Order: sequence, then C-alpha cells, then structure tokens
Amino acid sequence: MDMYDKKKRKAERELYINIGKRLLIKRRELRFTQEQMAEVLGVSTGFYGMIERGEKAPSLEKLIIIYEKLGTDITYLLTGDEREETVINYVEKCPKEKRYDFEQMMKYALKLVDAAAHQD
Repeated sequence: MDMYDKKKRKAERELYINIGKRLLIKRRELRFTQEQMAEVLGVSTGFYGMIERGEKAPSLEKLIIIYEKLGTDITYLLTGDEREETVINYVEKCPKEKRYDFEQMMKYALKLVDAAAHQD
C-alpha cells in the first residue's frame, strides 16, 4: 500500500469516527438507547454500534432518515459545521436513480476535504 492509500484510509477512518461521535451526541440528547437508534434507522443494534465507533458509515438513505426522523442536519453530521446550505438540500433535489452516484461523489469529496485538513 502506498503513502496515498494510507492517508486516504486514515482520513476515511477519521471521518467515520467523527460521524459516530456526532451520532452518539445526538442519541444522548434524545435519550435513546443504541437499540432505539438502530430501530429508527432500520439496522441491527450491532451495526449501529459499529457506526458510533467509527467502524462503518451510514448510507445516504440512513443519513436522510437521520435528517427526517431525528432532525439532525446532515452537513453537521458529516463535517461538524453548521451551515445554512445543507447537504440534504442537494440530496432532495437529486433524482432517485442518481442518488448512488451522488453518494459516491459526496464520500469522495468529504475524504478529500478531510485529508486536506489533516495534511499539516
């Protein structure tokens, strides 16, 4: 594995960890158990635990559920920034047949941003 791949994997791992931390904060604010969060998202408790620990990332569909059912801004969840223009605005405008492509582009863009922020 070359240096670029190592940096890319590290940046991806950090992104997943940060998403998990923000979901944990939201879950505690809602006073939900992991089981309740998993039920809302339609995933197993084990898989949800992996998301909170940063081992996995929620899919685009799960991010939309988090936004719609829990009122959590996706932009904040992904970046930690609170902005007026949110990612969900773009997701809602995206045709369903293009959402997978949009999800892949978003993941790639976030990885680039995260990698650039950690190049110091």
